[in-house]
Amino acid sequence: MRPNANEYETELRLNGEIIVLDGMSYQGRTVLPEGPEQFAPLERWAKGVAETLGEPVTWRAMEKGGLAGRGTVQPGPGAQNRRAL
Repeated sequence: MRPNANEYETELRLNGEIIVLDGMSYQGRTVLPEGPEQFAPLERWAKGVAETLGEPVTWRAMEKGGLAGRGTVQPGPGAQNRRAL
């Protein structure tokens, strides 16, 4: 692991459940650099999935069994609701 970085257990959730698309579970381990923008990559990841699904997506980062960060992102106004397709 690189200096000034931490490893987190990360996941994306929709309606409280871990997202699974095309057989791929959206959870795993992620190394993020320390600093004020350390969770920005998770925000971007969640935003992309929210745009695909057309629904709000929550991201979580856990470290040593405790919650290190969490947020919910909304899809943009032009996002399609994948469930309706």
